[in-house]
Amino acid sequence: MPKIKYQFDSKSLTFKKIKLVWKEKIKRLLVFILVTGAVAIILNVIYISFNDTPKVVMLEEDRELILSKYDILTDKLEDVEKVVADIQRRDDFLYRSIFELEPIPPSIRAAGFGGANRYVNFEGYDNSEVMIETFKQVDVTSKKIYVQSKSFDTVIELAKNQEKMIAAIPAIQPVALKDFNRISDYFGSRSDPFTGKRTMHHGMDFTGPEGSDIFATGDGVVIESGYSFYGYGNKVVIDHGYGYKTVYAHLQKITVDDGQKVKRGEVIGLLGNTGRSTGAHLHYEVKLNNRPKDPINYYFNDMTDEEYDLMVEACSKRRTPMD
Repeated sequence: MPKIKYQFDSKSLTFKKIKLVWKEKIKRLLVFILVTGAVAIILNVIYISFNDTPKVVMLEEDRELILSKYDILTDKLEDVEKVVADIQRRDDFLYRSIFELEPIPPSIRAAGFGGANRYVNFEGYDNSEVMIETFKQVDVTSKKIYVQSKSFDTVIELAKNQEKMIAAIPAIQPVALKDFNRISDYFGSRSDPFTGKRTMHHGMDFTGPEGSDIFATGDGVVIESGYSFYGYGNKVVIDHGYGYKTVYAHLQKITVDDGQKVKRGEVIGLLGNTGRSTGAHLHYEVKLNNRPKDPINYYFNDMTDEEYDLMVEACSKRRTPMD
């Protein structure tokens, strides 16, 4: 049975039944709903604060999975970095040295990326730092691999043309052993014969009878032939390709012209005493990538006169890919 509520009437000293009008009933119902809803919301907030919802739990699991994959990727990138570093060492000190190429500067191998922020799209997330560092590592490794691939392209091209390269590298003494008296000056620091001051001597001086044949020490093209006003006297410069050049100075006579192709063992001039010279001799230089090299490392000095003459004759008569 429905509850019946009474109200005491102090005038009549009796209890009278309370009758609620419909407006009052609606008002009480709304108050009940509002109070109940507020309590429900408060309880829900308290619950969520101490307990994750299934969706939050799933998102947290996904986040942990992504972070673990980033860790795995970072470990693999470190392994790749070690392999790339080993390849770089082999390239600089083995493959490139075979062809006497300079090692690639570290500044080029480790060059960064300029311009605008490449990683702006990864900013603003909880794990932005992890993502940005990982992608930076990927980009740096990719750049190193690209530089290395270009270096290998150069080495492979030289390997394909090794026959031409072997023929081009300066590899014989420029004066025949039968015409050779002595080496009057070596590569390195010396006392200048005119001033007495210590200067750098960028070649070797071969003393011999004036008028002796001077030989091209490798296949190449004459890029300079004539009198030099810088102390060299009559001078010939041959470009052998592959970064090599040779210089022959103080000649009595030049027998080649600019642009002429020459072979190893071909006569290019006669030993003389022109220019800044104290006696008949040949000043001979070897340059690699325009840097002076010690010529003593570019010829055999343990041959007999007959062996040298036979070698020069064979070199001058052979046909090469340059013909």
